[in-house]
Amino acid sequence: MKQDQAATMLTQSVTRALAILSCFSDEQPELRGIDFAKKLGLTQSNVSRLLTTMVSLGYVEKDGMSGFYRLGPEIVSLGGIALNNYEIRKQALPELHELESKLGLGANLAVLYGGQMFYLAHVDSHKSPRMYTMIGRRNPLHCTGIGKVLLAYSDRVNAEAIIEEEGLPSYTKKTITDSGILFGQLDEVRRNGYAVEHEELALGRACIAAPVKGRSGQVVGGISISGPLSDMNLPQREHELSAILIEATDRVSMKMGYITATYNRL
Repeated sequence: MKQDQAATMLTQSVTRALAILSCFSDEQPELRGIDFAKKLGLTQSNVSRLLTTMVSLGYVEKDGMSGFYRLGPEIVSLGGIALNNYEIRKQALPELHELESKLGLGANLAVLYGGQMFYLAHVDSHKSPRMYTMIGRRNPLHCTGIGKVLLAYSDRVNAEAIIEEEGLPSYTKKTITDSGILFGQLDEVRRNGYAVEHEELALGRACIAAPVKGRSGQVVGGISISGPLSDMNLPQREHELSAILIEATDRVSMKMGYITATYNRL
């Protein structure tokens, strides 16, 4: 009986420690002990004990001046290990750098995770480098280029389930919020082999995305090129940019084990 109680307490402690880590976000990268207690419905003494242990292990850091907690170096190490284990990221990175070098546009790699697109890699345009990383961030599917690609190549039942769960929230006046219109656009994505997003997530920006396929032919991720409207210039450059992007994603797909029909004929 005592062993069962000890196991239950240990499981509870692990669950609470993971819950503490999940409290951090881009909006709240630093938190006080009382913030965790409020978010998780725990006593401050319980939170304090957990945080003390997590600090000692390097999963959380405490600022000695402000008293705020932030994620520790062990999390960065684990993140690096996780990223390096994604085969699609290894194969796509050289192509992302080549796209940025050739086009002067940002290049991104993302996969489907939990009903959203999840960034595994990005290469900033040298014209406007970001002061933060996109890796690990998530974005909605219905108003992003890669998101549309991932939806378009999902089976209809799964795509409908995602939309039902996530909804179609509006981010700009150009965001598609009607499922009928969205599915019509997804049909066009499959016909063209690429997706276009034009100020649907953020004003002043656009992107083009294309699928990356795995050995079985199933879409396992997407790559996009993005930038300001003036640099993308979709009315004049859509055909040029989409052709270059599709060539790049085809090369990544082949590295992932997918053999295209053209390659088979050779």
